[in-house]
Amino acid sequence: MRLISRQRLWFALASCMAIAGLAGVVAAQPAKGPQKWPPQFPREGATKIFENDQVIVWEQIGRPKTPFVHKHLRDILTFQVEPGTIEVLGPDLQKIVSSTGTGATQRLTPANRGGLSFTKAGLGPHAEVEAATAKPSRSIFVEIKGTEPKDCAQWSTAC
Repeated sequence: MRLISRQRLWFALASCMAIAGLAGVVAAQPAKGPQKWPPQFPREGATKIFENDQVIVWEQIGRPKTPFVHKHLRDILTFQVEPGTIEVLGPDLQKIVSSTGTGATQRLTPANRGGLSFTKAGLGPHAEVEAATAKPSRSIFVEIKGTEPKDCAQWSTAC
């Protein structure tokens, strides 16, 4: 029977301890938290036209060419200036049924020109895309400051 030298024994023991220590460090790493999403604005096609300490007003012409998955950071009033066909996509970019009338979004007037809707903060994640039309839709969005949910830091990159 061959004997292991004291030096090799210490090396083997030190190697095992190092591996065990690394395993402990890896196990101690915090688990990844929930996915965080960007806010609806700013985004492609949207221009900030006014801001004060109570509201931010955005003009949106069309929708982003590349679907922009987001969550609504604040309560929003949306005024439809020029109508268009907007499809809502889930975070997997698959078409979903609009949330209109579910309590998250309430259409206050018809969706055609002059339409008005209210969306509660926290809606999403989703993306909006515009169906190909001759003329892009045009909307005015009014974000109401101070309506951010208390837990928004858990799901938004903007809190």
